[in-house]
Amino acid sequence: MSSVSVLLLGEKQSGKSSAGNTILGRVAFHKKTTHSSKEDGSIFGIQVTVVDTPGWLSHSITPDKVSKELHRGVNLCHPEPHAILLVLPITTTFGQEDLGAMLAQLSLLNTPVWQKAMVLFTHGDKLGRLPIREHIRQQGSTLQWLIERCGNRYQVMAGQSRASEFQVTELFEKILKMMEAKRHPLEVQQRKYTQLRREVSMKQESRWQGRPVEIEMSVMYEEIDGMPRRTNKVESGRPYMPYIGFPAGQAFFKPALSLILLGRRKSGKSSVGKMILDSGEFKKTNRCSVGQREVLGWSVTVVDTPGWSQFCLADPGQVRTAISQSPSLCPKGNKVAFVLAVPVDSFREKDRRAIEEYLSILGQEVWRRTVVLFTYREQLKKRTLEWYIEKMGEPLQWVLGRCGYRHFILDTNTAEDTHVAQLLEMVERL
Repeated sequence: MSSVSVLLLGEKQSGKSSAGNTILGRVAFHKKTTHSSKEDGSIFGIQVTVVDTPGWLSHSITPDKVSKELHRGVNLCHPEPHAILLVLPITTTFGQEDLGAMLAQLSLLNTPVWQKAMVLFTHGDKLGRLPIREHIRQQGSTLQWLIERCGNRYQVMAGQSRASEFQVTELFEKILKMMEAKRHPLEVQQRKYTQLRREVSMKQESRWQGRPVEIEMSVMYEEIDGMPRRTNKVESGRPYMPYIGFPAGQAFFKPALSLILLGRRKSGKSSVGKMILDSGEFKKTNRCSVGQREVLGWSVTVVDTPGWSQFCLADPGQVRTAISQSPSLCPKGNKVAFVLAVPVDSFREKDRRAIEEYLSILGQEVWRRTVVLFTYREQLKKRTLEWYIEKMGEPLQWVLGRCGYRHFILDTNTAEDTHVAQLLEMVERL
């Protein structure tokens, strides 16, 4: 590699600037970073550009100017960052609120993140004799999810000068390995998939003789995006071939999706279902309604649930029963996600409590698979969604935090296919 660009991202006071200085071997960045800045250096004969950025806030709203600087930081990595280091200090606990704040900022960047992401632990000398793997285990599922999302890539960086040179060497070995894994030509990937499909066709003969067939996909996944995946079974007389991360416009296989629509009465749920399926299948009822069709290359099943009411306009018992039964209406093998419809109008503490009550019927794991879908975008007029979220205050921000700040907004009257595609892509990434 002739040059490498590295983007440092993280919470305020996470040690980003110090990490940048350690990488470059000199004092290039100063503390209290308010603007994104870049510095160049040479490491192991490689021209390196390091971009430091201001930190976001996890326990309060991050100012818009910080988000804009993060966006500018990406642009400073011309033409794009080769590695995105998500900086986490060893000395703090990484919880759901911290993850939510991170995901909210990463979603605003105009570059693919996860294929280039690596967790960089700072203040590594504070570990003492504790192995980093044991630290990760003790931190719990939130940090473990993040590391898995980064393809199990992470590096520890201590403040001690003797250890730092070796750790920088390790870091760049991992960065170069990650970059090399992305250099497989698309033509090679296509040839491998053509061969795989031939093997699938040949093995289908055994299915007609009553013998189930399994096809190992994990190696193919690892070669393409560095992420471990499970074995996928062949069902229904044809192979289920998940979508693999090809560049935009070149996806060959997409997973079957099931979307369970949740929300209060008149939240726009049914309109969203009709829009996705391009049909008028959903009617207001005290039972779930189901529709299915091919949507932009995805096989999509939509389950519309009855909306709850705070004014006794809906029977709470019937609503709870219908919601609890909704997952059983999704075809076996589909990727199931929950779409929580929230209309852009008033949102108070009573709305938050109702959402917590009805979603808890589906268990605590429901929050990990839920996207907040803001409906009736037209009511914002010239104002932004960020303005609305800030105006509604803690009740709405609590809901967004529980859902990992995954949210999308639709004009239910004029939504286009591109908006539907963006929603389905967000669901697919869950």
